[in-house]
Amino acid sequence: MDSLALLIITGLCCLLAGGILGALVHSKRSNSEQKNRDLEAHLHQKQDEIKQYRQDVTEHFVKTSDLLNNLTETYRDIHNHLANSASTLTQQGSLNHPIIKSLPEATTAKEESTPLTAPPLDYAPKSTPYDKGTLAEDHGLEKVELAEKPIEDYAEAIAENAKQNA
Repeated sequence: MDSLALLIITGLCCLLAGGILGALVHSKRSNSEQKNRDLEAHLHQKQDEIKQYRQDVTEHFVKTSDLLNNLTETYRDIHNHLANSASTLTQQGSLNHPIIKSLPEATTAKEESTPLTAPPLDYAPKSTPYDKGTLAEDHGLEKVELAEKPIEDYAEAIAENAKQNA
């Protein structure tokens, strides 16, 4: 009977230890799952903040561009007003040139986009009609006469030498 009681007590102790160990593992796992959910929520919040920040930056630069365009137009209007006033209020006969020259009107976007000069070439132009150009394989190379005999002459000499030795 002692061995049966010992077996039952050992079984109950193992069951109790297993229950405690299972409860600890479950609490750790639930804590880690909660931590993952919190991190995901934090990540989504930060991504939304970044999207809002980018939108704010874009709106800032659009508004700054509009304000600069308005400032440029206002400056042009003031300058032209001063030029017109200077030409009408001063004595033009005593001066050979106007005090303030009028600025041209604002250009359109199409006029601004046309280049004033031609784009750079990705090749060197030919200097003469017979020139092959600088990208030709033989550009800048001169033909040089070799002082040595060509390979064919050596091949014939080796063949003759082989006949004499045989």
